[in-house]
Amino acid sequence: MYKVGLFFVKYLGAMLVKLMGMFWRYEIINKNHNDRVLYLFWHRNILPLLYLRRGEGVGVMISSSKDGDYVAEPAKVLGFRPIRGSITRGGAKAAREMIKFARENSICIVPDGPKGPACKIKNGAGIVALLSGLPIIPAVVHIDREWVFNSWDRFRLPKPFAKIYVEYGKEYKIDDKKKISEVLTEIEADMSKTLEKYSTK
Repeated sequence: MYKVGLFFVKYLGAMLVKLMGMFWRYEIINKNHNDRVLYLFWHRNILPLLYLRRGEGVGVMISSSKDGDYVAEPAKVLGFRPIRGSITRGGAKAAREMIKFARENSICIVPDGPKGPACKIKNGAGIVALLSGLPIIPAVVHIDREWVFNSWDRFRLPKPFAKIYVEYGKEYKIDDKKKISEVLTEIEADMSKTLEKYSTK
């Protein structure tokens, strides 16, 4: 029964994302990079970014749990390359797969997933950046009209005709293991600062 349900979620979920996305309006700020990068964004912003970056073949780390299945399967249909695992569960194996995939492709990590704490970057993201050699590009999302769920991450669903601002930050390079914590702390602070400026929109 689980496999049957997952089959329907795989295609129905992708179809719903495409349908909803047709009624969203995006404004992209600072997307001027063309080379391979490691994108970071918060768990609550998965839905609008799934639609925006569909069909690009980006590798994305998704939890190996059953809950993760309900994200990974639609993500495949939308043109992503799910790599199963998380920073805390199956992390070493997933990190190796991410690093291998990153030799020819961009990748993304949701650094506060799968269970939080929300808007906090775990060190695993920095280790992947170090070993892959990819620069980190944070993505900050602001939505002017949305529904917010009562979940640990305050998951967001943009309303029809919502304006979605996606701002990409500057590149951060990690080339020394000793600097991982310092760089990730700086990224967190910059993401918070970027989001603050949208509070008056």
